[in-house]
Amino acid sequence: MGMYPEYKEIPAALLARLLEHPDDEEWVDGLLFEAGDPDSTTAPGWSAAASCSTLTDGELRARFTWPHLTFSAAQRRRLGALDLGKYPDPDWFSHFLFAADTPERIDLAGVLSDDWDERNAAWEKIVQVPVHVAHHSAYRTGDTEYGFHTNVPCYGIGEYRTAEVLASVWDKIERVLAAYPELANRIIERFEAQIRYYYGCVARGSVDLSVCW
Repeated sequence: MGMYPEYKEIPAALLARLLEHPDDEEWVDGLLFEAGDPDSTTAPGWSAAASCSTLTDGELRARFTWPHLTFSAAQRRRLGALDLGKYPDPDWFSHFLFAADTPERIDLAGVLSDDWDERNAAWEKIVQVPVHVAHHSAYRTGDTEYGFHTNVPCYGIGEYRTAEVLASVWDKIERVLAAYPELANRIIERFEAQIRYYYGCVARGSVDLSVCW
């Protein structure tokens, strides 16, 4: 057993509805999840509203123009999720983003090396680097912040990130790629899941939730 955090992309309009009653389990679960057996210990699937973009295929085609990755029509429509591994494994991608602003903090060539020892040595130097990306709690009472209330079996739906925050992450990705053109293909290959996720969020104008299973 363990905790498995992930980011789940949702439309900004859906977040606005969640924030109307973030402390109401029925409200939150009704918006985010498919109807399921209330006695089940297995989490239900995401609702249609949390799974598919409301933009038209034409609008999505016009937005998905980044030349380095291809997206099928189904991939453009489908809202993403980003698996962050098993807690407390390090979030390597967040550390990688330091290369956008403080390139001296990360040995990109080592991180992307095919040699296991070189790669481990490069990561080892940055494991303890603090990483912060702005999150917002669902609501607060006094000085205490709370996540979204839910009856779905999980450790919690703790926080959300705005479209502006996700756009700032994408900006860092683009700056790293521009700063290291000789490593761009290897970076995209190594971090394709993360790059696809953030590009999809930005292209669709989405927000996301922090969920822990």
